[in-house]
Amino acid sequence: MLNAHPLFHNITCTYMDGRLLLLTILLIMTMNSHINLITPRTCTVSALRFDGSTAGANIKHTQPSKTAVLNLSPNKKNDETSKISSSLQEFKKKYSHQPLFIQAVEEMASSLNPLFQHPTKGSYYKKAFLVLLEPERIISFRVPWVDDNGKLHINKGYRVEFSSALGPFKGGLRFHPSVDESVLKFLAFEQIFKNALTGLPLGGGKGGSDFDPKGKSNNEIMRFCESFMIELYRYLHPSTDVPAGDIGVGGGELGFLYGQYKVRVR
Repeated sequence: MLNAHPLFHNITCTYMDGRLLLLTILLIMTMNSHINLITPRTCTVSALRFDGSTAGANIKHTQPSKTAVLNLSPNKKNDETSKISSSLQEFKKKYSHQPLFIQAVEEMASSLNPLFQHPTKGSYYKKAFLVLLEPERIISFRVPWVDDNGKLHINKGYRVEFSSALGPFKGGLRFHPSVDESVLKFLAFEQIFKNALTGLPLGGGKGGSDFDPKGKSNNEIMRFCESFMIELYRYLHPSTDVPAGDIGVGGGELGFLYGQYKVRVR
């Protein structure tokens, strides 16, 4: 099943389950994207729907020309675990104000211990993981909108484009009062690995606003969504970033967002 996917051609594994295999591919592509240590891999996605589905999409890959040979043995260890722990301590100090994000990173680092302990490639995977901890881009913007009484409101909008190592950023938009940069970084980081596990050429991202749609009229939600998309549309494209729904963003909200998107990209 896994070997049928073009990304997994020419990969030899003697000790690895499917989940770890996919995460390894993600780390390899991350290093390829940022440090160019291995043969480039291109991935183009066209005709992706606004909701992120790939129905009717034309997905093309070019396979890497080199074979990635992995020989992971659970009995062979080195000092990579201690090195990654030391690096994570620095990371935790830097983002001590973002506990949810730190928790997600620590849990993933624990899952990837077999890679960090690899006798010859442990250092390589550790570097890839550390590169992956920083989002490629964080977009923040104000979202002004007017309620039904004519009163002006200002909310904060975000899009965290975390990793495009496997393909265009893919992740939902969340409208909820709890939304801030820390929450979206946590969600976007986890989205990277969720999307990698699908086997599709999709990166990870997340976006949203601290706007609360509860108690708002349909017209108020429409005005907010249109204002939100006026700022965000320039960063979206089927080949770069494909948003979807999440908490507070259902079919109605997506309709308002997509309507404004189509107006802006004409």
